[in-house]
Amino acid sequence: MITLAGAVLPGGACAQASEGDNIPKPLAFEIVRLPSGSDVDVLALMASYGQGDNETKFVIELQNESHGAFRHVRGSHPARFFEELGKALMASAPRPSDEKQQTLSFDTVFLGPPTIRSPDGGYGGAPGDWYTTKLFLGQDQSEVYFNFNLVSGEAEFSIKDEDYGNAVLSELSKVIW
Repeated sequence: MITLAGAVLPGGACAQASEGDNIPKPLAFEIVRLPSGSDVDVLALMASYGQGDNETKFVIELQNESHGAFRHVRGSHPARFFEELGKALMASAPRPSDEKQQTLSFDTVFLGPPTIRSPDGGYGGAPGDWYTTKLFLGQDQSEVYFNFNLVSGEAEFSIKDEDYGNAVLSELSKVIW
């Protein structure tokens, strides 16, 4: 089983700047832990955003503390999701990829042990239920923060750097379609 409590960086790392830094609000979505099946080393999460004809679904797999994958879910309707994600990542000219894949691998780093979320939106300062990670997409050509709480079922993508916004959207559109 993945040991998610292991820290890669010292505790108290912040996976997002505070609101006073003019950083856009992260894109929040729901997660549900999927049964592990025969591969107990993988943490699989069904992610969902929106409802009905605007519902986007995709699977996020954390295969260990340094690798993972997004998996396509049939019947997803991602237009609104990508519109809102573009705002959260400050994408200047978002363009979906023409390439469609069932799986999109990524590298990841956990930014410390589970921590609390502060009222200003940052993380750190005390033990809690939030895992903060940074994902590296497209052969490490783009980065995005992925923060999640297995207890509450909350997750979010937040901006790492506005220069990555367009590339993150393009990469994710390969599997979320």
